[in-house]
Amino acid sequence: MQTPEPVRRRIHIDLRAIRENSTRLLGSETASYADLRADAYGHGALRVADALDVEGYEGFIVSPDLDRSSLSQLNTPLLEADVVNSDRITGGSLYGLTDRAYRPAMRVSAEVLAVKDVGAGEGVSYGYSYVTTQQTQLALVGVGYAHGVVRRASNTASVLIGGETRTIVGAISMDQFSVDLLGAEVAPGDLAILFGDPALGEPSILDWQRATGLRAAAIASRMSPRFERSYT
Repeated sequence: MQTPEPVRRRIHIDLRAIRENSTRLLGSETASYADLRADAYGHGALRVADALDVEGYEGFIVSPDLDRSSLSQLNTPLLEADVVNSDRITGGSLYGLTDRAYRPAMRVSAEVLAVKDVGAGEGVSYGYSYVTTQQTQLALVGVGYAHGVVRRASNTASVLIGGETRTIVGAISMDQFSVDLLGAEVAPGDLAILFGDPALGEPSILDWQRATGLRAAAIASRMSPRFERSYT
């Protein structure tokens, strides 16, 4: 029996964006320490530290529970936040998590598992918190709260799917959510982009922040290691 292909769930981290943000922050003469807590806000502390080790920071701020042996080759000292002035720490701006002046570095996407024709008046997901208002198609996207997608995104946050921006509808379940396509052309195997670079027409993590009421840093930090990760 052939083993089925695993569902594609991807996080791509643009280290170039982080370095660009870093250059701006260091140029402001206020940031001296790069914030790598919470696994660099979900971006991968080891990879971010490697990318920033030659930038000239006085130190990298890391979580107390971090296995420092994985960063032992660095030239930049590893420190905890309580030993430095918080005004000198880069914070979420390093990753584009604070405002649109800084480039977002994280793109999250997941595979469309199925597309289903439904009529008007159909309840979606458990609890039927969303009911279709017209004949439409629903796309089932293979990622959910078990992978770190915040449940507050249900019926509020948008994704890029089939070249169109559409809202997540119904309750986000453990490993999937639904999108009302409203005419967008989508097929199983396509990727839905939860958030990424708004310059490319993708929803931004700041859009998700506004939709959910949760800080962008918290949304990014929750992303599970079950995602396939890549870096450029």
